[in-house]
Amino acid sequence: MNPSTIVKAGLKKYYGFIFAVGTILLAELFFNTSFLPSLGTNLFQAIEQRGCDMLMRARGVRPYGNDIIMVKIDDYTDKLLGWPIPRDQYGAVMTLLSNSGAKAVALDVPLPPKKDVDTMQNILLVEYLKQAQGTFQVIGPYVPSSTERQHVSRRDVDSAAHYIIGRFGIPAPYLNHFPRAPIINDYPFLELAEVSTGIGHVLLIPDTLDGIIRSTPLFVEYAERLYPSLGMTLAMYVLKIDPKDISFEDTDDGTIVRAGTMEIHTGLWGEVRINYIGKGSQLPSVSLFDILAAAKQGNEKFFDQFKNKVCIIGPTIRSVGDYYANPLEESSAGFFTHANIYDMIATNRFLIPAHAWIQFSILALITLAIGFVAHTWKMRAGVGILLLVAVLYSIFAYSAFAFFNVLFHIAEPLFAFSLCFVSTIAFRAATEGRQRKMITDLFGRYVDSTIVDILINDPQLVKLGGEKREISILFSDIKGFSTISEKVDDETLVKLLNVYMTDMTNVILKHQGTVDKFIGDAIMAFWGAPLKDENATFHACVSALEMQYRLERLQPKLYKIGNVEVRQRIGVNTGTCTVGNMGSEQRQSYTAIGDPVNLASRLEGANKQYGTCILISETTYQQVAKRVVAREVDRVQVVGKTEPTRIYELINLADKPITDKMKYFLEIYAEGLKSYRERRWDEGIAYMEHATQKIPDDPVCLLYIERMKLYQISPPQSDWNGVFVLHSK
Repeated sequence: MNPSTIVKAGLKKYYGFIFAVGTILLAELFFNTSFLPSLGTNLFQAIEQRGCDMLMRARGVRPYGNDIIMVKIDDYTDKLLGWPIPRDQYGAVMTLLSNSGAKAVALDVPLPPKKDVDTMQNILLVEYLKQAQGTFQVIGPYVPSSTERQHVSRRDVDSAAHYIIGRFGIPAPYLNHFPRAPIINDYPFLELAEVSTGIGHVLLIPDTLDGIIRSTPLFVEYAERLYPSLGMTLAMYVLKIDPKDISFEDTDDGTIVRAGTMEIHTGLWGEVRINYIGKGSQLPSVSLFDILAAAKQGNEKFFDQFKNKVCIIGPTIRSVGDYYANPLEESSAGFFTHANIYDMIATNRFLIPAHAWIQFSILALITLAIGFVAHTWKMRAGVGILLLVAVLYSIFAYSAFAFFNVLFHIAEPLFAFSLCFVSTIAFRAATEGRQRKMITDLFGRYVDSTIVDILINDPQLVKLGGEKREISILFSDIKGFSTISEKVDDETLVKLLNVYMTDMTNVILKHQGTVDKFIGDAIMAFWGAPLKDENATFHACVSALEMQYRLERLQPKLYKIGNVEVRQRIGVNTGTCTVGNMGSEQRQSYTAIGDPVNLASRLEGANKQYGTCILISETTYQQVAKRVVAREVDRVQVVGKTEPTRIYELINLADKPITDKMKYFLEIYAEGLKSYRERRWDEGIAYMEHATQKIPDDPVCLLYIERMKLYQISPPQSDWNGVFVLHSK
C-alpha cells in the first residue's frame, strides 16, 4: 500500500476528534470572548441570553417571599385623580399603608423639585410622611452607554442633587464595576428627602439587541458615593442591614458585594441578573384609588392585607410609558421589575452561574463523543444520538435552574453539539458525489449554510430553468456613491465596499435571505427561494431595518477607512417572479426575474425623491401591516407601469417601542395626507407644518407642503386622483 494512503487512512480515524476540538474552540470564541462584539455583533451572546429566557419561561413561577403588594396607579386611578397624581395623595396613601403595618412603602414615581407644582401639595405630602415610617423615594441617574462610561469623572457632581441625596449614599470604593452617573435627572425635593427613610435608583438598562430587561445595576456611583437600586434599598431595610456593614471586593469578573450573610456577585458593569418570580399577575395588587376610597369609608378590614408587607407604588397607565420587556412578558410595568429584585435579594434566590470549568468540561466531553459518533456511526443513528444528547442536556440544565437556581449555558453546548455533528457529517458527505459539490459551490456564497444542507437533500431545486414563486425582493444602494468614489482612491474604495458589503450580506443571510448579485455598490437579494418561507416578506423588512441599524454602527469603521460618511437607500417589493438557475451548462446563476424585481429597484431609487431611507410597496405592506410600523408616503406611477401603487416608508417593527412623539407625529401626518388627497390644501399644509414641529425637517412633510402650496396657486385637473408620476428611475 502507498505510504501516503496509509497516512491518510490513519488520519481519517481522527477526523471526528479534529472536528470536535475545532467546534469546542469556536464555541468558546463566539460565546465567551469579546471577539465578535469587537466586530460589531453580539449574535451568539444574544442567543445564549434567549436560551436562559427559555429556562425561566419553562420553570414558570419560582418560590418567593409572599410579602409584596403592588399598588397600581392604574387607568381607574388616572380617570378619577388625573395624571400626574396630586402629590399630597401619594403622601396620604403612603401614610395609610405605613400606619396599617406595612414594613416598607416605596413610591416608584419621581417627585423632583418643580416650580409648576402646587406648593400646598408638597407641604401636605411632607406633613403626611412625617407620620409614616419606612417610606422610600426614587432617583433617576443618567448613565452613558457602555462605550462612554469610562470617560465619566468620579467628581462630576450636580450640587443641588448631591446636597439633597448625598446622605443616602455609601462611600464608593476606589475600584468597582458599578456604572458611573455624571448627573441625576430625577431626585426628590429637599423636604421630601428629609422625611423619607431612604432612596433607590430605578435604572433599568434594556439589552441593546432585543430590548429585554434581564439585569440591573445593583448600585450606581455618583459623586464618589454608591446608591443602591430600589429593590436593594428595600431589602437592606427589611433585613436590617446597616449600609456601614456593606463591603465591596473588586474581581476580574465584577464586584462582590457582602451584606450581612449575603454575598452578591455582580458582572463587569455592576449588574445582577434578575431571577423573576413569574409574570406580573403573580404578585397581589390593589388600585391606589381603592386605598383612598377604603380610608374614606373607614374600611379597617381592607387595610389588614398590608400588615408586614412591602408595598411598591407604581404606574400601570400605558400612556406613562413605564413598560419594559422581560424574559417572561413582552410588556411589564417597571415597578414589577423592582419588586422582583427586592424579593430575589430578600429571599437570597440569586441566579448562580455554574463554574466555568464545570461547564467547559461537560461541553468538551459530550462534543468529543458526538464527533466520534458522527464520524463512525450511520447518519440515522447519529442523528438519534444527537437528539437524545440535546434533550438530556436540556433536561439537566433545566433541573439545575429550576431547583437550585444554578445557570448552565444552553445555546453554547447545543451549538457545539450540532456544529460538531454537522461539520463531521458534511466532511463525510463531501466525498459522496460531484452533485453535492456543485450545490455547495453554487449556493454557498449567497445563502445561509443551513439552506445549503436542505438543497443537498433535494437536488431537484438546482436544475436549469426556473419556477414561479412569490418572493420579496430587496434592492439597496449607497447614497451619493459617485461623490464618494471621487473623494477616495480606487484601493480605498474597494476596501470600503468590501467592509460595507460584508456586513450587509451577513444581515441578509442571518434572516434567511438569498443574495442574488452585487451591482457596483448595489445589492439585490430576495426571500422565499430557493426555500419557501411563510414569513419571507417580514424577514425582508426585518433585514432592511437591521441593515440601516448595522450601517449606523459601522460608520466609525467606514469613516476611518475612507474619511466619508456612507448612507444607503433600500426598496422592498413582493410579487410572483420566475426564480431558478439560469444560464448555460457551463455557467449558471441562481436569480429572479419579473416585474416585481423592477418595482423593487424603482422603490430604492424613489427614496431620493422623498428623502426616505426604506420604501416598501403596497403588496409588501399588506402582508406585514400588523408586524411593522410604517407610514404611507404616496400613490405613485413608476416608469414602465400604468397602474398606480401606494408606497410606504418602513419605520420600525411593531414589537419595538416607538416614542409618544413619533406616534403623535404619524397621526398628524396621516391627517395631512388625507387632506391632501381631498384637495383641502390649507388644512393639509397646517397638518404637515404641525407634524414638522414634532419631527423637524421631515422630508416627506416638507415635500407635501411644497406640493400643496403649488396646488393652491395652480390646482390639478378635476380628474386628479392624487397619483404622482415618477419620471425617473
